[in-house]
Amino acid sequence: MDELTNSLATSFGVSSSENNIYNKHPRFNLYKQRTSREADQNVRRQNKLKQQKERRCNFQNHARGLALGEFEDKEEEESSEMDVDQSNKKVKRYKDQLMLSEWLVEVPDDFESDWLMVVCPLGKRNLVVASRGRTVCYSKSGFCIDTFASCLPGGSYSTNSGYTVLDCVYVEISKTFVVLDVMCWNSHPVYDSETDFRFFWLNSKFSETNGLTSTSKNNTYKFEIPKRHECTKDSILKGVNESDMNTVDGLLFYHKRTHYTFGSTPLVTWLKVEMLKDILNISPYISEQ
Repeated sequence: MDELTNSLATSFGVSSSENNIYNKHPRFNLYKQRTSREADQNVRRQNKLKQQKERRCNFQNHARGLALGEFEDKEEEESSEMDVDQSNKKVKRYKDQLMLSEWLVEVPDDFESDWLMVVCPLGKRNLVVASRGRTVCYSKSGFCIDTFASCLPGGSYSTNSGYTVLDCVYVEISKTFVVLDVMCWNSHPVYDSETDFRFFWLNSKFSETNGLTSTSKNNTYKFEIPKRHECTKDSILKGVNESDMNTVDGLLFYHKRTHYTFGSTPLVTWLKVEMLKDILNISPYISEQ
């Protein structure tokens, strides 16, 4: 058990909440007492779904700002300081742009009907931005990791039109960006679209774009889309049993109706494979007859 709890200390995203997946899972810390209903994941999920309907944001300008570096900032315009570190400004611009998960603590009533599972590979979480003939990947903290050519719209001189913003995991061993989600494709933002549509849109546009799945002069790294699985017991088992456990970090669960939001959300949750038995009563590596 000590080895299990220690293994839970590293994971997929960061949040300051008690369900921060960099911390041990609350179940293993005997975390079951709550002081308010707001601590309940199911309540917070419903609140998030309501809030996203009321959210107003110009995502066209947001995506354009990330792609072209054209940000509106009145404070900077009014500032008279001439020695501001431009690199620090850029880091702040690209920080906290990813949607991060929480530990799955309480299984939702609509888990089988309204959630999807993705088996996530071991790797580094990156924000990938393609525009003006180049592709740049940033860390979750906003630091520029690499600049290269890709076949994404806007990502190389041969595809120098539009701009694209993706949520990826970079897998070093295979030199591959595994695309978890799409925020903008060829200048069309989909932040405020539901998960089902974003995944459909990504699959459709990905299949229409030649050269992404292999390396070339115009595509330095491969891009892949992971399989998505319904959250029934059989489908989860199938997804896990088909995977090479030596390359798997854990399992992501997406609510089908969540929009793409910044930071941690109870509408995207996370488990290590070894926790399936305790949380979902599913035993991996055992085929269903």
